[in-house]
Amino acid sequence: MTFTDDEFKESVTADTGIRPSWATESFTDPAVDVLQSIRRIRASPFVPFRDSLRGFVFDVATGRLTEALEPASA
Repeated sequence: MTFTDDEFKESVTADTGIRPSWATESFTDPAVDVLQSIRRIRASPFVPFRDSLRGFVFDVATGRLTEALEPASA
C-alpha cells in the first residue's frame, strides 16, 4: 500500500539498471485485493471446492481480522 508497481520498477531500475518484467501487484485497498484473490480462486479449474471461500484483512496495528465482503447488491 506504500508504492505502485511503476514506482517499484523505477526504483529497482535505478538501483540495478535492470527493469523487472514482472508486476508486484501493489494495491491501495486490502479488502478489494482480497476479494480479487477470492474471485481468482473461484475461477480456477484447479480448486475443486469453491463454495465456502472467505477472505480476511489483518490489521498489523491492532491485530484485528476483518472479513472482506462483496458489496451488497442493490
